[in-house]
Amino acid sequence: MSEISVSHFNTFPYGGAATASLRTHTKLREQGVDSRYYWFRDQRHGTHAPHVNQIKLASPKTSFLKSLFAKKKLRQRQKEIYRLFDTHLLDRDPALETFSMARLPEASGLPADASHVDVVHMHWISFFADYPSFIGSIPQHVPIVWTLHDMNPFTGGCHYSGGCERFKSGCGNCPQVISPDPRDVSVDSIKVKHAALKQREIHVTAPSQWMLDLAKQSPVWPAGTTFNKIHLGFDLDNFFPEDRAAARQELGIESNAVLVAFGADDLNSQRKGFHHLLAALKQIKTDCKVECLVFGGGELPNEPDLPPIHHLGFINSPDRQRLAYSASDIVIVPSREDNQPQVGLEAMACGVPVVAFDAGGIPEYVRDGETGCLVELGDEKSLAKKISGLSDLGSFRKRLGTAALSMVQNEFELAKQTQAYNDLYHSIIRQSATRAA
Repeated sequence: MSEISVSHFNTFPYGGAATASLRTHTKLREQGVDSRYYWFRDQRHGTHAPHVNQIKLASPKTSFLKSLFAKKKLRQRQKEIYRLFDTHLLDRDPALETFSMARLPEASGLPADASHVDVVHMHWISFFADYPSFIGSIPQHVPIVWTLHDMNPFTGGCHYSGGCERFKSGCGNCPQVISPDPRDVSVDSIKVKHAALKQREIHVTAPSQWMLDLAKQSPVWPAGTTFNKIHLGFDLDNFFPEDRAAARQELGIESNAVLVAFGADDLNSQRKGFHHLLAALKQIKTDCKVECLVFGGGELPNEPDLPPIHHLGFINSPDRQRLAYSASDIVIVPSREDNQPQVGLEAMACGVPVVAFDAGGIPEYVRDGETGCLVELGDEKSLAKKISGLSDLGSFRKRLGTAALSMVQNEFELAKQTQAYNDLYHSIIRQSATRAA
């Protein structure tokens, strides 16, 4: 295969989408792809991975924008965007899931070096990509691969719909905004996305079939859009089992109890379900020697009747993450809605079984009784029983963990994932060449 060039785009250099896409980018370079990675916003710290750059999006360079008419049109556009934001999003409950608009006040275009490629690969682009100008700045002949890390690319603004299906018919009366109405911000965003993507060559990928099936039902995609499931990929040089006692010692955890672990970027996210785990832990009998290990941003709640909790804070070092998983006996993934949460897969790569709610794409890798255990969504009593039962069954936990590790090695190894993308890129380019001939 000849070398091809790909530009990846993600809003932040950290977080779940960034972690997954940076792994892909780095491995693609090892496989001979001229891969470049661009990120825009940084509220924590940058990254030192090779060929990864923070970008400043340039305004589209056309003389038309300098005209008085264009300036007046821009002011009108900004006024409308701010009106939609103020009316429907400004005083939104911060506890709600993320919601992002398709139009932003400032137009933006790709840097020249990022657009002179064979493929543009988009990941999580909320809060930096103004759809009309950003998509419009990608040369018309360049195909777009879009990896879905959540639902936002095909909805009117929500990143997870919470079961709402209005995105299938164009949104409106959105339950996630203030002052919902038939012409609210969700309608504007889904129309803008449809118009921006019209007549573009789009190839959608997602790590879970659940997400892919939802995406197919959205009206934003142009005719001819393809949909491919490509798993997340994990570097098994970073995630592997370590001795449990040694891992606990390294983390400063002095305990012989069964450690039940939970991790999330934001511990306060209702969707990630930490509150469900806390409620379940309160129902576990006091004679059951269970303690909890937690990592992620945010403060722990000050609640009575909980077992001891070891809080590691926010961690993004693979070495420290590996220690956290290896120190644990069970990892809990009580998400109410999720794509293919990496916490569960990283735990499995460290040989630790996962107990999770039967929600979203999670059952595609937490295979009940084989690689972990599933509990009915929101059933805290059953979650408590499952934790209690597994705490007494060390041999069963070991069997689940061994099967989970084998599954990750066989199905989620990073080189296999990036080869799937490499194959997709070449297939797209071959098809484009055939059409042009």
